[in-house]
Amino acid sequence: MANVEHSVLTGSSLHEPKGTAAASSGSTYVANGSGSGTWQPLHKYLAVATAFDKASPYGHVLVTGTTETFLSPTVDSTINDGFTVVTSPNLRLKYIDATAITSTLNLTLSATQATGPSHDIEWALFKNGTEIVGSRAIRSIATGTWGSITVTGLTALAQNDYIEIKTKASADAVTVNYASIYFTIIGMSA
Repeated sequence: MANVEHSVLTGSSLHEPKGTAAASSGSTYVANGSGSGTWQPLHKYLAVATAFDKASPYGHVLVTGTTETFLSPTVDSTINDGFTVVTSPNLRLKYIDATAITSTLNLTLSATQATGPSHDIEWALFKNGTEIVGSRAIRSIATGTWGSITVTGLTALAQNDYIEIKTKASADAVTVNYASIYFTIIGMSA
């Protein structure tokens, strides 16, 4: 048999990469650094949101204080590949796929304070109960004034890891009205 370089093949001599027939739709080949690799999903994703409502009943209402409280709104899953939404004991966005991913997390909130003087409100993202470094954000909110805040993070996710949202205020018993909460997770094979 003649020794023919792949770079000079044309027409019917061309073929798909090794293993393509068994690869799932949308997969990409990921090299392992040792001369081999596997076909893996290109990305996994989740988007959840509350219904938008800037008047009572709001998209979500939470009384928070100086101790961190879980932000556990009722959400709808708008798009989802690789995750499940758990609602008990609080809102958890659980990664259920076997492929490890590196994920960008993006939480966008529109909030106002129900009554009283302005307070500083903090939000942070947690993975498996531990705060994701760099994900904490703060905003002063006032009664009757809507403001938006974005909380972001980057983390690796393995099967059964979960993400939660916590919040706290600069005083006890601060009621925060949320017109909307939108959270996305976009992960690429690690």
